[in-house]
Amino acid sequence: MMNIPHVAELLNKQEAELTKLHALLSNELEILKTRELSVLEQAASDKEQSLTKINQLDQAISQETTFALLQEDEDFAEQVSTIVNLLTECKKQNEINGQIINNSQIAINRFKGMLQKSITNNSMTYDQKGRTNISNSSIGIKA
Repeated sequence: MMNIPHVAELLNKQEAELTKLHALLSNELEILKTRELSVLEQAASDKEQSLTKINQLDQAISQETTFALLQEDEDFAEQVSTIVNLLTECKKQNEINGQIINNSQIAINRFKGMLQKSITNNSMTYDQKGRTNISNSSIGIKA
């Protein structure tokens, strides 16, 4: 037999945590857009903590009842639908954020390759004051 008050409390907590996760994902998107990398690590940590709580709540709910029973129960069907929709929105937002990170990584790798090629084609030396001096290796002095 399902403990209705306990399940209701768990569902309320899960809905609240998914709402929080969605806000964290939206915030992460803004951080990625503005390239505020100094706060990205904290945002990732907050997101990981939220995901852990959601997983724990999901496990607690599954010990009380099944997803199918919750969907069929008139007391919980609407809230379960809201939770499923929130979860879907979180997944979509996470995929968008992941694509932005992936595109940024591709751009960084492309830039890194161009820089490495540039360094390979140039010779870097240091002057008397310790400053770098780059000269094109194709312009050599033949003695």
